[in-house]
Amino acid sequence: MRKVVMMAVMAGLLLVGGQACAADSNSVPTIKIGVVDMQTVATQSEPAQAAKAKMESKFGKERASLEKQGEALKKKAELLKNPKVGEQKKLDFIRSKQELDQKTRNFLRKVEQEEVKLRQDMVTLVFSATYEVARAKGFNFVVDVTAGGVLYADQSMDLTKEVLAEVNKLYKEKAKDK
Repeated sequence: MRKVVMMAVMAGLLLVGGQACAADSNSVPTIKIGVVDMQTVATQSEPAQAAKAKMESKFGKERASLEKQGEALKKKAELLKNPKVGEQKKLDFIRSKQELDQKTRNFLRKVEQEEVKLRQDMVTLVFSATYEVARAKGFNFVVDVTAGGVLYADQSMDLTKEVLAEVNKLYKEKAKDK
């Protein structure tokens, strides 16, 4: 008897739940999904170009100097292949190599720290621009095409150009405020 009552209650709940879902399905809003090629935005936008130029001006000379020192060490290494070269020259070469390696590690650390900061600024700018474009065009959801998972997207869903333009606009506004 208890099983029959429980089955009747379950059937009633399913029936009521099914009707409620059917009523709600008529009022479900249409979802509008957009896509953005973040790689394009990250490489072609004005702030990306400015960041690249900033990195080159800030670290270009030091990078060139390290490369030049590396080439000089390669030439020294060639000379060390001669069996007549003394132990002192070999030790000097090893010290020079270690010094260059340390300088290179320090340089790469500085560059990486600067890149992380620039990347964070860029991500904030891109997310703000994506939000503005998506909100203005009525999109509920925007995904990054380059992050994977999107195998096809209709061109009408592609917001890359609009986001790129918005990133440039926000970048210029930010530059004016400074």
